[in-house]
Amino acid sequence: MATIALRPELMPVLLGTDVGTYSCARMFHEAFGCTSVTVSGMSRGSISNSNIIDPVYVGKGGTLNDELMIETLEKIADTDRTPILMPFMDRDVDLTLRYRDRLERAGYVIPLAPSDIVEKASNKAVIHDVCEKLGFPTVTTVDLELSTEPDTWESALSTITFPAVIKPQAGGMEYGKLQFPGQRKAYAAQDLPSALDTLTTIKNAGFAGHMLVQDMVVGDDTYSWIVSGYVDSRGVVTGVATGRQILGLHQTSFIGNAGIIHVVQNDELRDMAEKVIAELGLRGFFSIDIKIDSRTNKPYLLDVNPRWGRGSYFVAVGGVNLAAAMVADFIDGLELEPRVADREGVYAFVPTITIGRWVRDKKLRNHLIKLLLKRPAVHPLSYWKDPNVKRFAYRYAADFNQLRSLVRTYPTPSDTTF
Repeated sequence: MATIALRPELMPVLLGTDVGTYSCARMFHEAFGCTSVTVSGMSRGSISNSNIIDPVYVGKGGTLNDELMIETLEKIADTDRTPILMPFMDRDVDLTLRYRDRLERAGYVIPLAPSDIVEKASNKAVIHDVCEKLGFPTVTTVDLELSTEPDTWESALSTITFPAVIKPQAGGMEYGKLQFPGQRKAYAAQDLPSALDTLTTIKNAGFAGHMLVQDMVVGDDTYSWIVSGYVDSRGVVTGVATGRQILGLHQTSFIGNAGIIHVVQNDELRDMAEKVIAELGLRGFFSIDIKIDSRTNKPYLLDVNPRWGRGSYFVAVGGVNLAAAMVADFIDGLELEPRVADREGVYAFVPTITIGRWVRDKKLRNHLIKLLLKRPAVHPLSYWKDPNVKRFAYRYAADFNQLRSLVRTYPTPSDTTF
């Protein structure tokens, strides 16, 4: 086991409460032995009862506003430790960028690219154009503004070959503020009438922004891949891993997040991701979604998240610590050599027993079972240096709930993943 270079002076300040928040705190603790501070409106099981996290709760009844959050962050930064601000959700990235100058004056290290770069990387239309410029396969996409009249939509969608996927343009922050029955992060449309119905529902809920309608890349969860890593101030990707999604989370609010990831090298997809990163001029953490079409075997880059991803701990499962890469660059000014995660393994936020039912490829299923017999899956919430009976109970209760939700929302695997 590698020797930890203790850095108690580092103080990661994490905005959030979910598994991604905890796994980030875990990665910092594994690299430097430092504790993190989480800032949120309320307690959540993923970060509760932890010895490596000091929670700060702001806002009465969980109600937050920008000024209260920024004032709280400024107070937290008033310390001898070095505060490192880590936003995870799009809304928190937006907040951080809008108040970046003020937060940096308070002493924060903020490992995010400049606002214009983050905006470009979050814009799906821009990503489509970048992939087209680089000669990568792209899916037919229609950018539809819902402030237009519905009777114009049918002609606008004439180039779409169904089935299709419908999702908010850019980061979807305004869309995410809405609440209406049947709301999802992404929708499947089997034909034109179902697409028009979905768009009408979203418009009637009060959304007048841009929705993307695009040809679906067909294939079950195992055709989806994730490339996550860190790109330093020189533009060099100093830490990166590729992972094959074995099973996604299919609850409405978690669509697009991975439940089980097979950490395995894929040089073609890593090269594809790094070329897009270079074209965008991206810096800092990134998580990129790529899906291979089961009909053609062509890879399509679907999303670039210019921040730490919810499942980014899979990179550590592969042997690379992204927190260490960031500290070396942003704080110590070191120029590291690129490191590619080369330790095959399994990251699992849901029970691996699901592999037997939801993995249709027999060869892949057998390989995973053999791998798990050699090296058990790594659960991001199960950290041996953070023992607690309540955390142990929460983890297994969460596993049961994930399994129950999966059976209810995605009883059998499908080529649409819906």
